[in-house]
Amino acid sequence: MLCITHLPQIAACADVHLLIEKTVEEGQTYTRVRPLAEEETVAELARLFYGRTVTDNALSSAKEMRSRAKRR
Repeated sequence: MLCITHLPQIAACADVHLLIEKTVEEGQTYTRVRPLAEEETVAELARLFYGRTVTDNALSSAKEMRSRAKRR
């Protein structure tokens, strides 16, 4: 199943995380999809939850969210 979400509480439960990025280069629009390593996953969860400014507290909360999701 593929689930696209902006909710970190849902995203934390996934087995595999992919980052989807859209860019425009020389008038052409490109979509790139790449898998995330665990550390990148935690950073993305923190960004989703707290916004662009990711603090140490945000990362700590994201790590805890990910850890709890893995135990389920």
